[in-house]
Amino acid sequence: MKISIQGIKGAFHEEAARNYFNKDLIIVPNITFEEVISSVISEAADFGVVAIENTLSGTIHSNLNLIRQSGLKITGEEYLSIHQNLIALPGTKMEDIEQVFSHYMALNQCRKFFQKYPQIKLIESEDTALSIQTIANNKLKNVAAIGSKLAADYYGMEIIFRNIETHQKNYTRFLILDKKINTQNFNKASLSFTLPHRKGSLANILNIIAFYELNLTKIESVPIIGEPWHYLFYVDVQLNKPALYFQMLNTVKTLTGNLTILGQYKSGIQLFNQIHNVQHETSKQN
Repeated sequence: MKISIQGIKGAFHEEAARNYFNKDLIIVPNITFEEVISSVISEAADFGVVAIENTLSGTIHSNLNLIRQSGLKITGEEYLSIHQNLIALPGTKMEDIEQVFSHYMALNQCRKFFQKYPQIKLIESEDTALSIQTIANNKLKNVAAIGSKLAADYYGMEIIFRNIETHQKNYTRFLILDKKINTQNFNKASLSFTLPHRKGSLANILNIIAFYELNLTKIESVPIIGEPWHYLFYVDVQLNKPALYFQMLNTVKTLTGNLTILGQYKSGIQLFNQIHNVQHETSKQN
């Protein structure tokens, strides 16, 4: 199975892919999210994995727009606990480090750690794992990167400091993309739509979702380019009864514009909560 990810081997996207599919995979690396989308459309990969939100950085709205515009469908989701590590060539000491490279989101998640080291220059790069690979391949001294333990292991690097993220409860939600929509065995759906400039139009939609016994787990609005003060809404809903979900769709279709089903899939939050609770209880016992 070929899985397209943003980043190279060792990126957090690969870790999310391996956790979700839980089988041997061929990882198809890409630098940009646009390339991930294109690889699935062209069938160079069977599925794509795309980060969509982080508990510290929020939603990646540009990826929501990419998915909607591509026509690909969300077929699953994976929640990953993100642990950022300071990684360098073996034998490197903290006092040796002059520059640290990583993706801007990783840098933002670790800025408090680097307040203690004002002499270190933080430099944005395209990808966490790519920064680690570059240092390894070029034997760059006095340089470090931020990234995953998986990447450090891949490229024979050493972790100087573990878990340097500012907030330990740092999680990222990843979406699994396919060309086909899932029509069975799902309990969550992602939708997008526009609304008329009419008083109470959004409230009406939210009331309908509640009336049909759906749980609204997320709502986002993004501006529509070229249409000032007009917004596109993205919502996630969880459901227990598919029949009520489809009735809800038929009802809101008459009140919205450009209603699109972005995906229907199994929610990943229950499994995530089970794993997290087990890990939490184990750490308390230790």
